Amino acid sequence: MCGIFGGFNIGENTSQKAIELINRGDDGITIKKIDENLFFAARRHLVKKSGNDEKSKSDQPYFSNDKSKALIFNGEFYNFEDYKKKLKNSESSFISSGDTEVLLRLFEKKGIDFLKDKKIDSLFAIAIYDKKNKIITIARDWPGRIPLYYYHDSEKFIFSSELKAFKAVKNLSLQKPIELTPGTYVEYSLDTKKIEIFRYFTPNNSLIKKNENIMDIGSKIHNLLDESAKNRTMGDVPICTMLSGGIDSVLTTFYVFKNLNFKKIGYKPKSFVFSVEGYESIDVKRARIAAESFKEIDLELVEVTSSRENLIENVPNIIESFEMRKMKALSFYPLPIYWYLAPKMRDYGFKVTIGGHGVDELLGAYDSWKELNKGHEVQIQSKSRMAFINNIYNNMLKRASIIFMNRGPIEARFPFLNQNVCEYLLSIDKKWLQINKENCEILLKLIDEKQNENLGRVKKNLVKYYDDKFSYEEKNNEEYKNLEKIFWKFPLLVSSYIASKNSFLKFDQVFNPKHRGQHGAGITSLEKDIVKYYKNLGRDDTEIFKNIANEKFK
Repeated sequence: MCGIFGGFNIGENTSQKAIELINRGDDGITIKKIDENLFFAARRHLVKKSGNDEKSKSDQPYFSNDKSKALIFNGEFYNFEDYKKKLKNSESSFISSGDTEVLLRLFEKKGIDFLKDKKIDSLFAIAIYDKKNKIITIARDWPGRIPLYYYHDSEKFIFSSELKAFKAVKNLSLQKPIELTPGTYVEYSLDTKKIEIFRYFTPNNSLIKKNENIMDIGSKIHNLLDESAKNRTMGDVPICTMLSGGIDSVLTTFYVFKNLNFKKIGYKPKSFVFSVEGYESIDVKRARIAAESFKEIDLELVEVTSSRENLIENVPNIIESFEMRKMKALSFYPLPIYWYLAPKMRDYGFKVTIGGHGVDELLGAYDSWKELNKGHEVQIQSKSRMAFINNIYNNMLKRASIIFMNRGPIEARFPFLNQNVCEYLLSIDKKWLQINKENCEILLKLIDEKQNENLGRVKKNLVKYYDDKFSYEEKNNEEYKNLEKIFWKFPLLVSSYIASKNSFLKFDQVFNPKHRGQHGAGITSLEKDIVKYYKNLGRDDTEIFKNIANEKFK
C-alpha cells in the first residue's frame, strides 16, 4: 500500500511537494522522472517486511526490464502468487517477490484488458505509463476501495491518491480535480493532451438463482468468505479487526482469525470498537459479548472512546480528513469511528484492519430505507441492491479507506467486497432475505440442532410467528422488528451455522439484529450539541457540515 501521485508538465518540485502532502504511508518517499516533463511519486506503506535488497527491487515507481513502461500502485493484489506462477510458465523469472511486478507483467502481456479478469482479487488505484505510445493510464478498482483523483487541462495531467496533494499545484482550486469512478480507467495522451474514459467492470446480478437451496447458498458463502478473508491476511505485519457485535463484524473477525496462526506470528488477536463517553453504547455491549464468545482464541477487545467535547471540537478536522467536498449529515456521523480508531490501532502496532463492510448494501439490509419511505420489500429488489452497491464508494468505502490511511496510516480490508463474493450475494433470490414461514421453519431446525439455550428467546419468537400468534400491536414493537431484521441476512445465518461446525464460532453470537453503527456508537446523539457549538456556520448539521467542507476544500 502507498500513496501515489503523478504529474505531466508540473515539474519535479511540485511533484515533491504534492507527495509530501499525502498521508498514505510512512515508510519512505520515492519520486522519479518517467519521461520528459513527467514525474511519478509514491509514498510507501509496507504490509510485508522485507530486506533492503528486496525492498529496493520492488520500489515504486516500478519499471519494466526495457524501461518502456512504468507503474505505481496503491493497493493489494491478494492472489498475485497464482498469477506469478502462470506468468513464470510463459516468461522469464521475476526480479522481485512482490505484487507490483506481477501487475506490470500482466499489463505487458494483455494490455489494460487485464483489469477485466474477475479472478484477480485486488483493491487498487493504479497508474501505468507506456513510453512507446506516450499514454498514461490510471484505473480504480471496483467498488472503489482505494481513492483516486485526476485533473487535466490543455497543458497538464495530474493524478493523486488524495485531494490535498493538489494544493501543491499553483492556481488550482480543490474543487477542480475529478474523482475517478470505480470500475473505470482513463487514458491520457501526452501527444494530443486529450483523455478517454472507459468502464471495465460492472457487477453482474442478472443471474438470480431462483432454485438454489438455502443450505447450498450458506455453504457457498462460507467457502467464498473463507477464501476472501484468507487472501486478506496476506503480509506479515500485525492485523486487527473492527468488532461492533453484529453478524457482519462477528463473521469477519471469525474468518480473519481462523486464517491466522498466532503462535507463529507472535501477537495476540485484537478487535476494536468505538463509542462516545457517557453513552450507553449498543456496539460496545455486543462487542463485549462477541469477544467473550471468542475466548478460545483469547481475543482482546480494545474499547476506544472520545469525550463529547473532544469529538465536537474535532468536527472540522474529521471532515478535512475525509476529503468530501460536498459533505452531508448522513455521511458525517460514521466518520468519527474511523478517525478515533486508526491512531489507537497504530499505537498497538497494527498496520492493517479488516471490517465487515458491504453486507448491508449487498443484501438490502438497511434500516435507513424507512427514512426514505421505502419498505424492506423494495430494498431487497435486485435494482435496489444494485443501486446501493454501485454507490457504496461514495460513503462507506471512501470514508473508511481515506480516514484510516490519513489517521494511521492503517490499511482497511473488506472480505465481503471481493468481486466473487459481491456477485454471488447479489444473485441470491430475494425470498431468502425476508421473514416468512419457510425461512422460519429452516432456522428453527438449525437452532434445534445446536440446542443452544442462549437462543431460547429467538426460538420462542420464531414459533410465535410461525403459528401466527403475533397481535397487531406486537408486530409494531421492537421485539418483532428485531425478529424481522434477523432474516434480512438469513443467508449469512445459514453460512454461520455451517462455519460454526468444529470451529470456535458460536452460532448464537450472530443473531444480533441490524443497528446502524453511528447510532450504536452514540455519535448521532451529539447532533444538537454540534448544531449549538457551530451555530454561526449554519442552522442545522447539514448546513454546518457543508460550510465547513466548502472552507476546507476551496
